[in-house]
Amino acid sequence: MTTACYNTKNHQADKGHEESEAMEKQTFTVFDSQNQYELFVESTPFIQNEEAELLVHVTLLPEYEPLKQGSLKLLNNHQLLATVAQPEVPGIFHVSFTPPKTGLLPLEIEVTDKGIPVLFSLKNVRVFKNETAFHESEEKHHEHGKVIAFSKEEAWKINFAIEPVKEEPFFEIIKTSGEIMPAQGDEIVVTAKHRGTVLLGGTQLLSGEPVKKNEELLTLSASLLDGNLNQDYLKAKAAYDKASRNYERSKQLIEDRLITQTEFRSAEAEFRSAQAVYENISRFHTTQGERIVAPQTGYIKECLVSEGQFVQAGQALMVITQNRKLTLRADVPQKDYVRLPSVFSANFITPYDLQVHSVDNLGGRKITFGKSTLDKTFFTPVYFEVINTENLIPGSYVEVYLKAGSFKNALTIPLSSLMEEQGNFYVFVQKNGEEYLKRYITPGRNDGERLEVLSGLEAGERVVAQGAYRVKLASMSGSAPAHNHNH
Repeated sequence: MTTACYNTKNHQADKGHEESEAMEKQTFTVFDSQNQYELFVESTPFIQNEEAELLVHVTLLPEYEPLKQGSLKLLNNHQLLATVAQPEVPGIFHVSFTPPKTGLLPLEIEVTDKGIPVLFSLKNVRVFKNETAFHESEEKHHEHGKVIAFSKEEAWKINFAIEPVKEEPFFEIIKTSGEIMPAQGDEIVVTAKHRGTVLLGGTQLLSGEPVKKNEELLTLSASLLDGNLNQDYLKAKAAYDKASRNYERSKQLIEDRLITQTEFRSAEAEFRSAQAVYENISRFHTTQGERIVAPQTGYIKECLVSEGQFVQAGQALMVITQNRKLTLRADVPQKDYVRLPSVFSANFITPYDLQVHSVDNLGGRKITFGKSTLDKTFFTPVYFEVINTENLIPGSYVEVYLKAGSFKNALTIPLSSLMEEQGNFYVFVQKNGEEYLKRYITPGRNDGERLEVLSGLEAGERVVAQGAYRVKLASMSGSAPAHNHNH
């Protein structure tokens, strides 16, 4: 919790009139134990036997949105002082009470969100005998330095976030590039079993088109050329018919003991063999030619033929992918080869959405790493297998942050907090609920998501994680730390 004081704050009432008066204000900022809510309180001074008015701003974390529905209670040693059934406007409650005596006041605020009460304790709250005593205390504890004002109402309207500086193990990082590839067994190449001409039948076999197992994809037309399906079908049918007649005749002869068991078994084996060949060809044969069906359910990755194209037996026709499992290949330069055995995970950034993806969050694992460089390159590959739960695109080249070893007790912040100015790096630190300080830091390594801070911050301080540029614009406006709140 922090407290601060400043002058000249304007509040507009929704009853239709405006009040603007210069008076001292005090502020308090406190977070719940689960870091799910931020409570920012600004009030008139707590003067003995004088009514104090409080504006309580309740922000939902980590979304940084105002509390739209809920109630509020003001407590003193668990004794109810005042209650408000709902916010006047989203996120803002207006409550008042009269302090009975001077000294430290154990003030508490209970906010109920969706029926769940959350208790906040405001520490170091003091009731003064008069405004002169309050003013003397404010002068004594006044902090000098340029404060940047950025109101809650402004923050609630944009993509804004505040995160604490964390002290946590931070991994050694190898920054490199790589590629997302299909996992082995996840793709199947459909090939032609016979010669023929491609007939698409009016269908469009486009990349990304979903297909089901055994769904007909195209037809290879029969022709008079040797080796086509129609000739094979006719040969197989003739052989089957001949073997069938011979087998039926053999069954009659064996009953009359006119042939031996050896001759009968030979006729039976010939029939079974011809039947298997005929039935296998019949599965795909039509009057138009050979039916090409999908071997698995998935998506068409690539169609390798076009209407009217003549293909040979064994030629690739298309690629069917399930796109369920993927392989991440990271290309590591030779100078980092000795660190590859300690690599255990990775983060990577995709170019089409600039999002940071984690191998761990994708249910992935390290498969292996190369023992030699790739052909015609100076890089050694490291392979990870991931489950494609985030619509990753195979074939994408990505920025990779390999994790190896760890730094213990490193201070880290979100990488999105970092701002740069003429080669100097800084962040915006939350001093109070609506006040921020520009703080220069010394950055260390980053894993694409979090940044190691070597100096300039302390654990527990809160920095702007999203919306730092808007705070920068506010700092350039040159306005004093005064705010307008509309109720």
